[in-house]
Amino acid sequence: MSILHSLSRVRIHSHVTQSRFLHVEDALGIGKIRLFAGTYRRGAGLEQHGHHFLDIADARVVFGALARAEPDFSYREYKGTPTDRGAVSRVLSIQVKGDNVYVELKCGPGKLTPTGAVTPAGRATVEVNVGLKLYEARRLGAAILAYLRAWDVMQMLEYRDAIGQPLPYQVVPATSDGTENGRGAGVIALQPDEAATRQAAHSTRASGGPEAPLESGSDTQGGGQEQLSMKAGSVELARQTAEELFAPGNGHAPQPAPPLRYADGAPVDETNSAEIQTFRQFLAEKQTAPASRAALQSYYRRHAAVH
Repeated sequence: MSILHSLSRVRIHSHVTQSRFLHVEDALGIGKIRLFAGTYRRGAGLEQHGHHFLDIADARVVFGALARAEPDFSYREYKGTPTDRGAVSRVLSIQVKGDNVYVELKCGPGKLTPTGAVTPAGRATVEVNVGLKLYEARRLGAAILAYLRAWDVMQMLEYRDAIGQPLPYQVVPATSDGTENGRGAGVIALQPDEAATRQAAHSTRASGGPEAPLESGSDTQGGGQEQLSMKAGSVELARQTAEELFAPGNGHAPQPAPPLRYADGAPVDETNSAEIQTFRQFLAEKQTAPASRAALQSYYRRHAAVH
């Protein structure tokens, strides 16, 4: 049998003096908290006792107020039980007066109203009034609230397949205008669904398997293909933009020009301005590099003789 449906009573908290007692017990199987109080004398035993069932929703408010030591808090509740011999009335009263808290249970004859409620009908036959100091009442309230919270957790575990599951957090990439890279060009930030599409494509390529088709409803099948093409285009545009942004020569410092070389692989002397100028002139005229330094010298002599 599930512990949530067991009717056995667990004593949650007790307050006992030399002549009075107050027990708060588990009746959560029927959605209530049971208060059981009485008076006694040493050597004589129990004199009188009474009980009262408090609904869980009301118990949270009442014991929460006691746990917080809410000043001048008061609560009164009328309940009862119809029987074959007449209705039995039960009244619960809780009152905070300064540093003292009084919990009173009354029981006596009752009267059934047209709405089905039971009201007192005459003098109570049982009256039990238990006094607590404010700190004792706070301790009582805190203990009951802790028990109710633990019961809430157990109830959620019992019905974990039926209760709503929390939605996962969505990771949204940050946007950027590209200025932190020294340029004014914008960097396109992928939306969550685009980022998921790109991640799925990357995972599929890494595993070597075929790409899985995206799911879509039957009434949006055509639109789904168009949206997929647009997403793919956005992903490609973002990739190209990033490549252009981080390509050599797009930073603050200019990239050095490649060294000039003859067709045979020999480098041009970078300290010889005449050789460099003649090499560039040859390159512009012939649209190809000189075969060697000797070929460039021969070209220079012919060019100088003409002029």
